Amino acid sequence: MNKVERQNDLDIKKWIDSEQKGYDCCGSYDYCAKCDKQVDYPCAVAYDAFNAKQAKAEKKPAAKKVAKKAEKVEAKAEVKAEEKKPAAKKSAKKATK
Repeated sequence: MNKVERQNDLDIKKWIDSEQKGYDCCGSYDYCAKCDKQVDYPCAVAYDAFNAKQAKAEKKPAAKKVAKKAEKVEAKAEVKAEEKKPAAKKSAKKATK
């Protein structure tokens, strides 16, 4: 959805909410914290900025999962490497005999 369409949709929602509540709802939505009334399509710009921040916040836990998986893979690799070390020592003993 482009900014013009989003601004139109948000204006309609704001108008309906204002009529139902009996007061102007401009500035009462979560995304209004990002509002700059000096730009074109201020509601749409604020809405997109607010939701971009939320999308990034939702992606962070996924990054933690990837890090945990990487740690598990490293731990498995270390265990396998340690399992191979005693075998290497045995062959070294055979070579010295």
